Amino acid sequence: MKQHPRQITGNAPGGQRLPATRCVFCAQPLQATGGRRMVAQHNLAVVLAEGPRGGGNLKVPERVWPLAEGRDAKLLLRGEPNRWNKSAMERARQDALAGWQPWFCQSCAGRVCSICGTPSVYPMGADVIDEQGRITHLAIFPFNPGCANPHCARYKNKDQNL
Repeated sequence: MKQHPRQITGNAPGGQRLPATRCVFCAQPLQATGGRRMVAQHNLAVVLAEGPRGGGNLKVPERVWPLAEGRDAKLLLRGEPNRWNKSAMERARQDALAGWQPWFCQSCAGRVCSICGTPSVYPMGADVIDEQGRITHLAIFPFNPGCANPHCARYKNKDQNL
């Protein structure tokens, strides 16, 4: 696949972006945080975009940050103004420039068990990225998403029927 001179392609075959090695907020790898890698949810997102979108939310604004001079790719950051500090924004930018897909962990997104604080098994309404760089939307369904901690009262094995 030939790279267009104004684009920044990913680090995987075909230009797909594999997930970065750490959460943009806490800088921890997934092995340390547990749960799933998230790229978007209702009030928080880190995605590549071609430019700003219309509309928006004053409480949870979207900011579009150019990645490199003369390139079309831009980083769209959504979240409360105090959520995206300079170090998180710079980590996301550096990961994207290196060809990785920036992501945030479930703990930083608040998608954890209300009893024990362990990441939930199924973070409803979130866009998650897997090891191969595939981004999937997890639909919202009327069930308890369960907790990944086997010692918690809300524990659900991820292989159980949700």
